[in-house]
Amino acid sequence: MSVYRIFTDFQQEFSNRLSQADYMLADTRIPWVSLYDHLSLTAGIAVTMTKELLSRGRSPNNICGIDLPENELRALACLCGFIHDIGKARMGETKYYNHVQEGIKYAQEWLESKNIQNHLRSVILNAIGRHHLRDGPQTILEQVICLADSYASAGDRPELSKASTVSELVQTANENLDLEHSLFGDHKPLCFLLGDTDAIKEYIYETSSLPEIRGASEILLSLDEKVRELFREHLAAESLIYCGGGGFLAIVPASQAEEWQKHIEALYLKETHIATITVVISEPVGYMDIGRGLIPYDDEQVRKLVGRGIAGDLLFSHFEALLQNRARRKNFGEVVAKLSSQLQQAKRQKEEASFLEALPIYSRCHSCGKRASAKQDDVKAEWLCDICYEKRCNGRKGRRVFVRRFIEWAKTNKGVEIPLKNSEGKPRFPEDLDALAGDEGRIAFLYVDGNNMGDLLQLMPSPASYRHFSQVLHSAISDALFSAFWNAFGEARLRNLSLPFEIIALGGDDLVAIVPASYGWALAVQVLEEFEKNLGVQKLECELNERLKDALLKAAHLSLSAGLAIADVKYPVRFLFDLAEGLLKEAKRLARTTQNGTICHLWLRAPVISESAKVLMDELYKREGRYLTARPYTKDQAKELIGIARELSTLATSQRKSLAESIEKGIHVSLNYALYQAARIDKDKQETIIETFEKLGTFMSKNTKSQNLKKFWFWQEDNQDKGWQTALLDALELIELGATKVGYGGKS
Repeated sequence: MSVYRIFTDFQQEFSNRLSQADYMLADTRIPWVSLYDHLSLTAGIAVTMTKELLSRGRSPNNICGIDLPENELRALACLCGFIHDIGKARMGETKYYNHVQEGIKYAQEWLESKNIQNHLRSVILNAIGRHHLRDGPQTILEQVICLADSYASAGDRPELSKASTVSELVQTANENLDLEHSLFGDHKPLCFLLGDTDAIKEYIYETSSLPEIRGASEILLSLDEKVRELFREHLAAESLIYCGGGGFLAIVPASQAEEWQKHIEALYLKETHIATITVVISEPVGYMDIGRGLIPYDDEQVRKLVGRGIAGDLLFSHFEALLQNRARRKNFGEVVAKLSSQLQQAKRQKEEASFLEALPIYSRCHSCGKRASAKQDDVKAEWLCDICYEKRCNGRKGRRVFVRRFIEWAKTNKGVEIPLKNSEGKPRFPEDLDALAGDEGRIAFLYVDGNNMGDLLQLMPSPASYRHFSQVLHSAISDALFSAFWNAFGEARLRNLSLPFEIIALGGDDLVAIVPASYGWALAVQVLEEFEKNLGVQKLECELNERLKDALLKAAHLSLSAGLAIADVKYPVRFLFDLAEGLLKEAKRLARTTQNGTICHLWLRAPVISESAKVLMDELYKREGRYLTARPYTKDQAKELIGIARELSTLATSQRKSLAESIEKGIHVSLNYALYQAARIDKDKQETIIETFEKLGTFMSKNTKSQNLKKFWFWQEDNQDKGWQTALLDALELIELGATKVGYGGKS
């Protein structure tokens, strides 16, 4: 049996079970790193080190004592990395003191059941038995597994984080540094690669054709999978710390880092012709870099760092802006922070962009209008350029990855089969934006992103912690969106009618989706709520606050913000994306002060020129001394606002319209008119309406800490520069939009 087949069998029999057992810890002293995360990372580092040794002239026989092809040697290193702590999985949650001996027994039973050759079995068992320095690893492979084990947990181990002086660090890390030097000399073995897709919105939203938008999204999604396949084929999937949403973080051999960079950049250009990715490389890293971040490594010297002017500002932004204790910044997260800075700088310094020339004599593409037409779309009888044609074909015939994920989620979590096709055998997806908008003729463009997630990711002390954080976020935001779909649309509609949504992006901590306009508000609010209710998010939040409780300036709270742009279906999608992005920024500004999920929305009723959310909001709602909206809102305020809107919906349409017009005329006019309307209605409704007006003024005050602001019914003085503001117009707008008719479970 080949080593690769043995490794495949191991993954099938153990990996899924281990990955789901997050209660099973790698180290009982570190309650936030699961055994699976540690094993997976150890395997990835071991393979990368083995590849580096091969590039430096070592042979497979020299490394493991057996003549193996390179791919088999990599599979062996990966298997040994995964299986080295398997004894912990057998022993349970806490009693790990005898895990080496238990691991040998466990692995021997399993290997014998597979009829593995004696010499190969000995190599694997010895790697398990000697993966600690005290056990004296002998072969190069045993030493690699031992060192990879130390690398994988360096940033999490308390003994290394507590060493505050140079002498303490040397004493703590000396044995690992000696082993590292014996294997790799003075040249550190690994590099980190960080990549992010460039100008992604220009590629996806180049046109307003839904099949092309969907197709571009599918192509970029397939590129994530091709990056994973590249690592599986030439290194190991476990060498990827994170990959998704058009970005990745990976470990590669130091001597081959530039080759990997060029290969991945070429892959994106080859597949899309115009979309590119920026990939940056860290300096070669070793044990101390992964465990203690950037030079200087010791706390003593870090505390002595001072600067004036720009230097002082840089020190503050790197340390004190995030943490009270500088020492807590000294770990793997510091390396990621530097890489992220390099990535942004590389993006800004790009001097060339892919461009396809279109001479004046060429017929232009009927879709993008920029490139030369080359192929005919027989369905719509249009001539398209190669790029738009490829997008459109992918959009019509693509895998529909996000839809299939939702269908799988519904089957697993709700026990309901959502059919992909209708009774006539046709796909149940909207063919275009008009079909998605339906009779309303309007769509809601939703853009959701995590609050402060990037800063928190850069505080992760080890690659295992970084991977864990990323995977929890990815899983949670997917679950939040799918739960929101289920709640907003209801089972009956999802099973029997055309699926009323289009997911453009879903990965990392953000999502982009398009839905019928009346469902936009309910969907956005429920995504924010379902995310915070997610058990994985709640557990991660507790882990962060426990781990960083004495260092964080304020307790970590994991939440999302949403930008919601609502407009006629004829609006260019690129315009709606830019608008939703601006609204998201306004929501995030509130999130920074409230530490809560937030939402900012805008309904465009008439054509506009500006794409700036702030400019449009001021133009539409700013008047002398008053502001006719109270946006953005926190998640709790948004839920309360829709409740208030439902209460106001009992007023006649003409009364609501007149009330909205009175707000435009001024504070006193609107207050008097509201009193007049309240006096006119039935006495049994008067008290309810008056209480509703009072609620509008009360719930706005929850956005500010000031207790001295003036309030008068549904008007309140703003503590910034907006003067008086009201949420009444927002509530009336939600009624007109139809948002009050949408509730949990799709019930009206």
